[in-house]
Amino acid sequence: MTSETQGCRGGIMHLPRVTIPVVACIFLVLAVSSAGFGQAVFGNITGTVTDPSGAAVPNAEIAITDLDRGITYTTRTTSEGNFTQTHLLAGHYQVKVTAPGFSEFSASTEVQVDATTRADAQLRVGKAETTVIVRAETPLLKTDRADVSNTLTGNEVEQLPMLNRNVTTLVLALPGSQLNGFQHASSENPQGGLQINVNGQYFYSNGFELDGTENHSNILGIAVINPNPDALEEFKVTTGNYDAEFGNVSGALLQGTTKSGTNQIHGSLFEYLRNDKFNAADPFTSLKPPLRWNQFGGSVGGPLRKNKLFGFFDYQGTRRRTGGALITTVPTAAERTGDLSALLGDYICANGTTSPGPCGNPVNVTTTEGAVVPARAGMVFDPTTGNPDGTGRQAISAGGQVNVLPAPNASMMQLLGFLPPPNFGGPGDVANNFAAGFSEKFDSDQYDGRIDYNFSEAHHFFGRYSIANFTKESPGAYGEVAGGPSAFHFAGRSLARNQSLALGWTYSLNPTLITDFRFGTYRYRVRVQPGGFGLNPASDAGLIGLNRGTSDTSSMPAFYVTGDGGFNFGYGLNVNQCNCPLSETENHFQWVNNWTKQTGNHTIKWGADIRRAQTTRIDSGNHRSGELTFADSVTGSADVDNSAAGSATTGLGLATYLLGQPSFIARNFTTPGFYPSIRQTRLYFFGQDSWRATSKLSIDYGLRYENYLPQTAAKPGGGGSFDPTTGDVLVAGVGSVPSNFGVKPYNAGFAPRLGLAYRLRLGTVVRAGYGRSFNGAGVGAVFGQNPELDPPVQFGQFLSAPNIYSTAVPTFLTTGPPLPPLFPIGSNGRFPLPDGVGVYFYFYPLDRYRIPLADFWNLSVQHEIRSDLTAEVAYVGNVGRHLFANRNTNQAVPGPGDLDPRRPFNKFGLSQGVYDVCNCDNSSYHSLQAKLQKRTSHGLDFLLTYTWSKAMTNSEGGYNFSDNYNVRGDHGPASWDHTHAVTLLHTWDLPFGKGRRWAAQTSKVADAVVGGWRFSGVTTLLSGAAFTPFVSNAPLLNTDFNNVRPDIIGSPHVPHPNRDLWFDPAAYTSPQQPFRNGTASKGSLRGPPQYLFNLSLSKIFVITEGKTLEFRWENFNAFNHTNLGLPNSTVDVSDAGRITYAATDMRQMQWGLHFRF
Repeated sequence: MTSETQGCRGGIMHLPRVTIPVVACIFLVLAVSSAGFGQAVFGNITGTVTDPSGAAVPNAEIAITDLDRGITYTTRTTSEGNFTQTHLLAGHYQVKVTAPGFSEFSASTEVQVDATTRADAQLRVGKAETTVIVRAETPLLKTDRADVSNTLTGNEVEQLPMLNRNVTTLVLALPGSQLNGFQHASSENPQGGLQINVNGQYFYSNGFELDGTENHSNILGIAVINPNPDALEEFKVTTGNYDAEFGNVSGALLQGTTKSGTNQIHGSLFEYLRNDKFNAADPFTSLKPPLRWNQFGGSVGGPLRKNKLFGFFDYQGTRRRTGGALITTVPTAAERTGDLSALLGDYICANGTTSPGPCGNPVNVTTTEGAVVPARAGMVFDPTTGNPDGTGRQAISAGGQVNVLPAPNASMMQLLGFLPPPNFGGPGDVANNFAAGFSEKFDSDQYDGRIDYNFSEAHHFFGRYSIANFTKESPGAYGEVAGGPSAFHFAGRSLARNQSLALGWTYSLNPTLITDFRFGTYRYRVRVQPGGFGLNPASDAGLIGLNRGTSDTSSMPAFYVTGDGGFNFGYGLNVNQCNCPLSETENHFQWVNNWTKQTGNHTIKWGADIRRAQTTRIDSGNHRSGELTFADSVTGSADVDNSAAGSATTGLGLATYLLGQPSFIARNFTTPGFYPSIRQTRLYFFGQDSWRATSKLSIDYGLRYENYLPQTAAKPGGGGSFDPTTGDVLVAGVGSVPSNFGVKPYNAGFAPRLGLAYRLRLGTVVRAGYGRSFNGAGVGAVFGQNPELDPPVQFGQFLSAPNIYSTAVPTFLTTGPPLPPLFPIGSNGRFPLPDGVGVYFYFYPLDRYRIPLADFWNLSVQHEIRSDLTAEVAYVGNVGRHLFANRNTNQAVPGPGDLDPRRPFNKFGLSQGVYDVCNCDNSSYHSLQAKLQKRTSHGLDFLLTYTWSKAMTNSEGGYNFSDNYNVRGDHGPASWDHTHAVTLLHTWDLPFGKGRRWAAQTSKVADAVVGGWRFSGVTTLLSGAAFTPFVSNAPLLNTDFNNVRPDIIGSPHVPHPNRDLWFDPAAYTSPQQPFRNGTASKGSLRGPPQYLFNLSLSKIFVITEGKTLEFRWENFNAFNHTNLGLPNSTVDVSDAGRITYAATDMRQMQWGLHFRF
């Protein structure tokens, strides 16, 4: 059977199960009116026509002319005098109203996307023409909808300072938005879309539409095309109560609309540059790495055939040679020879306490030289002595000195030779002793082209194509071969190409019935390689089985040396976000058909949105040459750890490394002959009604239905799953295993939406809304990044130790890690999962498949202080349900003895992690959001916001929890939770020069100096983010939690927190009772506040009418304020509580010239 027919079989098999809810939804759409007439591409003009007495004027003729493109739309008022014209492109319009016995009414206005502009008309009796000027923007007072949103026009976007001209940075200035602590590797997100959590929802719950088509990666949850600001007509962000037209989003809905051509030729040319000469030095390293940054391009639009055919094109290129600096750790000269005496800690007393000096009643141990010495924290024990469970061990000594290794392994020491020596801090510092300065090469070229064609008043077509190419070469702190941490969220090499196509056709069957069709597709393609690709440093050093002679297993493996004095080097996701080598292509196809019907005071809309998602990913989430962890406990003593009862621990990860005794090994493999590719069909239907119930009350109500059919393998064997009842792997599309693994679709995807807007009195509106919204999330919740990473197609090998004091591979130095076995796939599509081969994806039971969702609500009051100034206060809340969680269901249950007998799947002989997809997590968010907004008048435009909020989570993004059997045990403030947030967006045309308040009559020479200046800015003030304390060594727990919190034994607060000591780590110990997590709770500490002022001063020179040249001087972090990052929250290491980096860059200056015509 061919792959095509196999794929069809997988899809058709489940369609009958969808039929009932789909038919029910279509019936409801057709039979019921439902929520606001949101337009993904268009805007609307609405109004009421009255006579001089205020009575309605029915059947008046309304002519609405698009002044930019020369097309006119006609409609008539209802019996109540109301009219609405939908499906208008953003731009400038003239509204004319004529009725027998009345003079003609004419008004000018602007239309924004997914917004309604009011143009009320009071007619005069008689025949004389009356011209009325309606203010040329959508009114600030929103009387017709209950969505929580903000819209920036293209001009507003261009006037604000944006680092890298990245429009997604502006989302951070809106209420409820917080930057996520984790940001995708820049190799996989070269377009630079920020990962922003909005109203407590994780970043991949956001949505991004560009020209009404999907622009949001189903896999990574990021923008595929990050628009050039010169190409944007508008940028709207909705954070709650979306119209029923919009789905696959429960955070922020970003809507970008590209510019179209008009009857006037218009365009721009620009050049922006940054240079290290104008930047401030890093406050920790005092380094100012070199920087050469240029961004340039332009745009042009105009008529190809007047009033009919229009074109628009833009280009933006960026050339970056960006410097970075960071502080990290390298081994000292003494440590490289095996002398670890500097890492010895407090003495351990027999009563379980510790002392900086010798105890009166110490815990004594025997050394490998036969001496008896008092035990100390961080003391190293010989793992070849005593018993496998860590008891009876002898402390390592040489020449009478403990913690001196007499014979470190030569191969392990040779690899340390790739790491540079310490160059920072005091002599003998064992942590934060290396300051690295380095530079990356990062180039990009982005193009957009758009055409609009008005066949007639009834037919309109548009098409847009975007392409962006990226090349990136980024070093690690330790150099090309050794890699190590990076200041750029990535080390290695990356090539990426992103493409997007949108097509649309609008057909007006008559003035009250309109349909529009859209097709959209995008392709996201990335290829990544590590630094030192093709080199084999591990095998050259004599280590066996890591660099295995193939290109994909070349370069430095990832080494994780944990605990005090620890460091990471090589290439890997947890070293420098290098998922490498990586080959990924994601395709998305979308077919949309919407209908709009106006009848009386109702505007009814319904439609369908059918999508097909595809991904092919060859992944290296675990470096294919190996990722090796070296834990403290392998060189620790169970006897001493039990005596210390959590007050101190023994062993050193660095000693474990020097002895060549890894505690855990992980690496990825791909089985030849299989195609790691996944497909998914998504079915969306909606119906909605905007009902003007009275002159004061507008009601939007609607129903949306979404069905994310279970993902299927593109070809037989293209994915795998796991049967927890038998221990078998299920191979998609082989034998009796369906291509979707037998997962049952979730058919209950109904999402109601309701919004009320009531004009309490003139100038005051009360709005309320409730809704439910589903989202496809990312990184494996619904689609991709899991089944295609399961055996047999590709898989992770995980080699773990039988207990925390043992090594994972006793013969590592002599034989290397063993290769995984071959998979004997049976004719039934099953085979037993071998020990050591990981599983990332399975659902059990098979009908447990759920789609993440959020229930959201808001209540707001908005008051118009004057026509250009409004104040608003809102309560905004939501709860997340069925959120993604990827749990290790083979975690050892805490208890005594070896780990494996306590694993649920030990009955199948399995010791590795076996991860399910439960979509069973929850979250909550509550906030007070206030804003004061002023529209441009007297040259001043601003949006001031304040948010007081609480975001509570268990896991975050499906991960970051401790106990796989008690995810709710990590309930607490989210890591991005800032209780208070104040933001300000402003542009101010300074009141000097011609046409302004002062010096209006000045000469041309004087005006060239003092006139035409604009002061703009984006200001963000945040209270401290929540963070959690952890311990690196918890021997009494005796299990493999994802992470471990400490016990709290005192107050962690210090009188004057600073970067040298933000909290007191002595307030914590390793858990003091066996087999449990620590008592310190998630999010129980708060980091430093942040104050960021991005300010711009620009000068506009008028060359001739319609031609201007703008000079810009932009300062990011203008006051050069050091916004401290979070402290090291691992409380049992030397630099605990210390802050070693800035959360934001120090001052960066950007200079620009922007010519517009």
